[in-house]
Amino acid sequence: MGIRTAIEHNALVAFLLLFAIGWVVLIGLQISSQMGSPTSIDWVGRHGLGGLMGIIVMTVFLGLIIAAFGALGEPDPAPEEWPPE
Repeated sequence: MGIRTAIEHNALVAFLLLFAIGWVVLIGLQISSQMGSPTSIDWVGRHGLGGLMGIIVMTVFLGLIIAAFGALGEPDPAPEEWPPE
């Protein structure tokens, strides 16, 4: 449901996931500000293609963290019983 439900279920995991989201966003901003142009020919040092690949990998990782946080925020984490009564 939301952050409140996630904290009620497991506060430590919720805060660790929120910290990981913040860390990934800050590092992604740092990478995007320091990388060069992806079309440059200079492949030594911080080049644009390496920065672009790093941002793509961090975006996928951020999506996984957000999915885990969303699953933690579900109000009823157990599946419904089968067969229904």
